[in-house]
Amino acid sequence: MWSRTSRWTQNSLKNNKMLREILYELVQTDAAGATIRLLPESPVYQGHFPGYPITPGVCLVEIALELMGKKRLVAAKSIKFTNPVLPTETTDLRFNLSGEGEARTVDILSGDTLCAKMSLTVE
Repeated sequence: MWSRTSRWTQNSLKNNKMLREILYELVQTDAAGATIRLLPESPVYQGHFPGYPITPGVCLVEIALELMGKKRLVAAKSIKFTNPVLPTETTDLRFNLSGEGEARTVDILSGDTLCAKMSLTVE
């Protein structure tokens, strides 16, 4: 049975709302990537996990796609989550985006701490 929060998140994603409207706000962009601010009050965190919110890895991948302006992940050559992204401790994240065409690399940092490294194929 879906909780109220899960239904809300599921309906938002089904209706093609971007995570930018649900989970984060854009702080700045530049040629190398973007900085975002997580929204700790997001309903996503109510179910993941109650009492100990953590940003879901799939959401970090989706945010990277949104920041690249890409609609679809074709393949993930590698995705490594090296540190948890806790919205109560880490609100600003830096997404360093590199690569050309369909092959892209994403490094996600909280300050100087690497939180995730991804090698993706996108369209």
